[in-house]
Amino acid sequence: MTDKNKKSMRMDYQAIFKKAYHLMDEAIIAGNCGERCGYHCCRRNDVDGKRLGMYLLPLEYEYMQGEVVADYDLHRHRHYNLPPKIKKYYYIYCHLAEGCLRDHRPIQCRTYPFEPHLENGAFSLVIEKEQIHGCVLIGSISEWRQDFIDGVYNGWLELMKIPIIKYHIEYFSKERIAADNIMIRYTANGYDHPIYQQVLPK
Repeated sequence: MTDKNKKSMRMDYQAIFKKAYHLMDEAIIAGNCGERCGYHCCRRNDVDGKRLGMYLLPLEYEYMQGEVVADYDLHRHRHYNLPPKIKKYYYIYCHLAEGCLRDHRPIQCRTYPFEPHLENGAFSLVIEKEQIHGCVLIGSISEWRQDFIDGVYNGWLELMKIPIIKYHIEYFSKERIAADNIMIRYTANGYDHPIYQQVLPK
């Protein structure tokens, strides 16, 4: 690959990330969701003093977060249960004691508690049964703004144009399927979990 082609690819990937960030910039509910849960996952340290952080997507550090994030660890698949085709993941630590640098928040913060999911070639958003943080807003799902849901859905469709991110999604989707770890699914036709049909936004 020539230097010109590499530069073109960098520009294309950054454009995709910027579009996804914009699409995923909608608030999940009216108001500040962090106030609802006491910034349960948006803070520097857990209640026991353990540092809190999150994974960036492949290439997200290089194209969107490199000038913002200074505090991170590199995790490699030979030491962690990570996709073997991805050489490294950036695990970044939160900047603030409470709250976040909202304009710079990464994809995982913009889309939580939704996870992107690919199954039999079909894309959906899912909420897992087993979650590290356990989002309190799952109990108030009827309050979720449709602009948030649409933005997350369309943002992930944009990000899947990047091959390594599509592979990332496929890898964790297979793990999720094998573990039967899907509680709620949102598709292009809306929610498909019968338990929630009466309370979910139309």
